[in-house]
Amino acid sequence: MSDYTSDIYLSWDDVQNICRDLARRIHVEHPQGFNKILAITRGGMFPAGIIARELNIRLIDTVSIASYDEQNRHEPRILKDCHPDFMDGALVIDDLSDTGTTLRLLKTKLTNAKFATLFVKPSGAELVDWFGREAPQSTWVRFPWDTVRQYATPLVCDRIS
Repeated sequence: MSDYTSDIYLSWDDVQNICRDLARRIHVEHPQGFNKILAITRGGMFPAGIIARELNIRLIDTVSIASYDEQNRHEPRILKDCHPDFMDGALVIDDLSDTGTTLRLLKTKLTNAKFATLFVKPSGAELVDWFGREAPQSTWVRFPWDTVRQYATPLVCDRIS
């Protein structure tokens, strides 16, 4: 049985706005800047691209960590590691810090890294330096790269046979 009792659905515009707000806050609070971003795949890739543009960062690498499939959690495992140049001093971007499992694993591998996520939940909050929005632990955040837009039938429609 799932621990999630509600959903938040985000549009691409929502993501862009949250990323720009997050980039602005990072720039203000860390004025020396970053020269590289480490994106956590898959959810961190889109935000990393937007934030990299806003902060004028050209060097981006990825790390892939699997910690759950659909809504079922399991022990995290690294599927693809980053280049050694990204092990120190990177700005790490992900879509969400839920339980903190992924970020906790990365914190053991990286030095001088700072972590930013679009959303943070209470169980993962202590691991994040910057976040865009908070969500309750019981809420599933539905990002636009995980959903599809589709036509919705009007509430009132003529059905002439």
